[in-house]
Amino acid sequence: MNEKIISALDLGSGSVKIAIAEVGENEPLVVGFGESISRGIKKGVVVDLDKTSQAIRDAKQKAENMSGKKITSVDVVVSGTHIHSVNNKGTVIISREGREITKDDVRRAEESAKVIMLQPNQEIIHALPRQFIIDEQGGIRNPVGMSGIKLEEEVHIVTGSSTVLRNIKKCVKNADLRVNDFVLHSVASSYAALREEEKELGVVLLDMGAGTTDLIVFSEGNISFTEVFPMAGEYITKDLAYGLKVSLEEAERIKKEYGVVTAEYDDLEGEAEIQDISGSGKNKIPLSKISEIITYRVDEIFENIRFELIKLGEWGNMPAGIVLTGGSANLKGIAKRASEIFETSVRIGKPIGGGVSGDTLTMPQYSGVIGLVKYMVENENLSKRKSFRNWGDFSWLKDILE
Repeated sequence: MNEKIISALDLGSGSVKIAIAEVGENEPLVVGFGESISRGIKKGVVVDLDKTSQAIRDAKQKAENMSGKKITSVDVVVSGTHIHSVNNKGTVIISREGREITKDDVRRAEESAKVIMLQPNQEIIHALPRQFIIDEQGGIRNPVGMSGIKLEEEVHIVTGSSTVLRNIKKCVKNADLRVNDFVLHSVASSYAALREEEKELGVVLLDMGAGTTDLIVFSEGNISFTEVFPMAGEYITKDLAYGLKVSLEEAERIKKEYGVVTAEYDDLEGEAEIQDISGSGKNKIPLSKISEIITYRVDEIFENIRFELIKLGEWGNMPAGIVLTGGSANLKGIAKRASEIFETSVRIGKPIGGGVSGDTLTMPQYSGVIGLVKYMVENENLSKRKSFRNWGDFSWLKDILE
C-alpha cells in the first residue's frame, strides 16, 4: 500500500508541536505527535534561531519515535503582529461568444484580486476565496459554465513579514526539515474547532494561546475578517509574577493550578501555597487575590477584541456566538466571563475529528496543529502540493480548476 504521510508544525510561544498523520481514503489518522518547550519564539516571531531549531528537533524526534516514520517536510502555522489582512475584489470581462465562464476566467479573476499594494517587506500567505459575483449576482461558489459579462471574485488576502517567514524557514531547515507552506493560525484552528453550521450562521473564533490571540470571523460560510492581538496567556502569567512577586515559572504553575476567571472573585475562599521569588520560602495567598489579577487581564484582552469587533461592524453579526480555543481556554470560568463581556454564547472549542483519539490531542491547545492536518488534507492535492496552497476554507474550488 502506498501510504501518504503529512506533517504539521505549530510554533507557539509556549510550546512547539509536530503532528504526523497518515492519509487514506477516510479522514487522516494522527500516528505521531511531539511537543517541546518553546524558548525561542515570542508572539509568533523567532527571537532565538538556535533555541527554536532545537525545540523543533526535539518535537520532531518525539513524533517520529511515536509513529515509527521519518519526515522531511512540514506545513507551518503562523501568527504574530506582522500578519495583516484585507478583503479585495478582482474583476474580469467575459468577451468570448456565448459569454460562458471558463476555468481560465476564474484564474484571471483571482490574479486580479491579488493585485494589492503590499506594505514594505510583506508577502502574500493566503488569497482565500469568499464568493464569486456574476453581473451583480453574488453568493456564487462555482461560476464555471455559467453565462455572464462581468465576473468578480471576492478574496480575503493575508500577508506576513518576509523576514519573519525567512527566519522560520531557517529554523525548520536547521532541524533537517523543509517548509511546504505557511497557514494562518486562526485558519488552521477553524478546521479543528468550528462546525460547518457555525460558519454558515456567523461565528467568531478566538484562539488564545501564550503569546497571541488569533481572531477569525465567518459569515455565511465565508471568512470576513482575521486579526492577531499581541495579548494572551503570557500577559496573565507576567501579571501574576509581578503582583505575587514570584518567578514566571511559579506564576505559570499558579495560573494553571489555581486560576479562576470570575467577576465574583471576592467570594472565593481558601488560599494557595506559593514559592517566593528567592526560592527560600513559601507564602500563602488568598485565591481571591489570584483570581482578581487573572480576571483583570482577561477582561482587558476581551474588551480590546470587543472594541475591534464593534469598529469593524462585526458586533452582533455572530448568531452562532464565539468559540474560544487555544491553551488559555483551559482557564476555569473563562467561557462564562467571555459570554458576559461579549454578550453572546461562548463555548470552548476542541479538535473535532481529524483522526484524533484519546484525551490528549482533544485539548484546546492542540486546535492549531490538528486543524492544520485537516486543512492540508481538505485543501491540497498531496501529489501536487503547491497547486492549491491558498484556497482556505473552499475545498470545493479545487474541482473548478482541475
